Amino acid sequence: MRGKRRKIATVLADALSQRGEALRPAAAAAFAEALGWPLSREVQLRALTRDGHLLAVAHSEQWAGQARALAPRIVERLNARLGPGTAVDLDVRLGPLER
Repeated sequence: MRGKRRKIATVLADALSQRGEALRPAAAAAFAEALGWPLSREVQLRALTRDGHLLAVAHSEQWAGQARALAPRIVERLNARLGPGTAVDLDVRLGPLER
């Protein structure tokens, strides 16, 4: 779907979700979009396991707590973007972010 007011993360997630081998980048783009700004700058997706668990890293305990509080909503948004059952749970840990 083309149109105005679509975020680049949305366009990227839509394009990549159509390719099975590109699920990881599509999940990362959809994850960043689901978090929103500024949370997406402080929490990054590291993995999406085969059974649907999202593994993320946060810069600080404060940001990790916010992501954990939003976990059901984040999972719901990812499934809306990537397909039902793609994500089932979110695990957020502290660690360094990749810049």
